[in-house]
Amino acid sequence: MPILSVFFGIIVRMWHDDHPPPHIHVEYQGFEALVDVRTGEVRQGRLPGRAATIVKEWCLRHQDDCSVTGSMPSVSSQWSGFGEPTTMIKILDVSVAGDFELRVAFSNGVEGLFDGRALLARSGPLLEPLRDSAYFARAFVDAGGVCWPNGLELSAARVLEQCRVLQGV
Repeated sequence: MPILSVFFGIIVRMWHDDHPPPHIHVEYQGFEALVDVRTGEVRQGRLPGRAATIVKEWCLRHQDDCSVTGSMPSVSSQWSGFGEPTTMIKILDVSVAGDFELRVAFSNGVEGLFDGRALLARSGPLLEPLRDSAYFARAFVDAGGVCWPNGLELSAARVLEQCRVLQGV
């Protein structure tokens, strides 16, 4: 996951093509949180009070940098469906399940099959190398998401919403 900024021991990251609303992933001394970049409010996870205040100020100063200007649907409706407010879902393991398919294990105990063909229906320079099944199979886990050597990274939430959940695992 690309690191946008590091300050006072706070690490700010943002996934490519992550679920709405626009947000950052923040880590600080073992705490993790998803923070709405438009308001600076913690929406999932937890940060100590002073760190949360600093992150909120950072968000308000960098909204344009994070490309979040313009009208968006209400925050509360967009965050439903991504677990309890303190739940942070991460990918723990990924393995090849077939051509353009990955078996993915999540930190919430769910295992699923991710079909990359839907991803490859889109276009873009980061997707081109993945059209080769051998390259697609080079997927690995980093910072709780699924990644490829060319820099394409998908968040756990995005992968989970596109997975077919495996029963009886």
